[in-house]
Amino acid sequence: MRGKSKVLAILLADVHLSLKPPIWRSAEPDWLEAQARPLNEVKLLQQKYGCPVICAGDIFDKWNSSPELINFALANLPDSMYTIPGQHDLPNHQYSDIHRSAYWTLVGAGKIISLPQNSFLTLPNITLWGFPFGNELEGCLGLEGHLSNGNELCIAIVHGYVWIDGCSYSNAPEDKKFGKRISGIKDNKWLGYDVVVYGDNHKGFLTQVATTQIFNCGTLMRRKSDEIDYIPQVGLLLDTGLVIPHFLDISKDKYIAEAKERVEPSLEMGDFFDELEKLGKTALDFKEAMEEFFRGGGMSAEAN
Repeated sequence: MRGKSKVLAILLADVHLSLKPPIWRSAEPDWLEAQARPLNEVKLLQQKYGCPVICAGDIFDKWNSSPELINFALANLPDSMYTIPGQHDLPNHQYSDIHRSAYWTLVGAGKIISLPQNSFLTLPNITLWGFPFGNELEGCLGLEGHLSNGNELCIAIVHGYVWIDGCSYSNAPEDKKFGKRISGIKDNKWLGYDVVVYGDNHKGFLTQVATTQIFNCGTLMRRKSDEIDYIPQVGLLLDTGLVIPHFLDISKDKYIAEAKERVEPSLEMGDFFDELEKLGKTALDFKEAMEEFFRGGGMSAEAN
């Protein structure tokens, strides 16, 4: 035991701030206010426990978010927030282009602290190892420059898809599944970490490999109709190395009740639009037309 179960950090991911609501949440009278609700709840937790917030990626839904949304982020994100970028934060999903992003504007403004890529940052009682989107998780004992002194927790912050039974999409890759035999266990820890925190999979879960806690944060707010029964969560990281899920208040959420009756595209439209943006102005005009079409109701379930 490392103490009296003090909360050292609040863990979250997949905030996906956007200026316009997703179709399913378009019943919200004020989408910015709706996004502020879970952020305010996180800030109240931070005030209660006096600890930093750690985000495992995808603060923004689009890397090139507007000044209005950036201003919203500056006003509403928690302070003392340590982060890595997810693919939605990165131009063309490329870490090398991070300096072009809205995410980097937050870094430059001092609103967030971006963890060094494949390296570490030491905070009181915690050493954080950052693995942004596109970087494979490595064991902390194999990375140059740091070994735990035994009095701090070694925490990996990763943006990459992993899953367990009941928390995945159909035909998710088997090599990303926890629950099978996993190599890299030494001194009863996986890859030398006390906790590994994941972002990307919007269905949150908590599992364990040897004594290492694996916390997949899940989405901070519900955005799609298949999340109607999902309760977003953050993790409370204790100084014992345990993670305690804290479920957020969704009682004020507004959504389109009949959304289940509509045809839901099997294609992830956000990713489709990301690719369109690479093609220039003509594609952006098409993107806007498509968004307006679906926002207006799209095709009926009977349409072919």
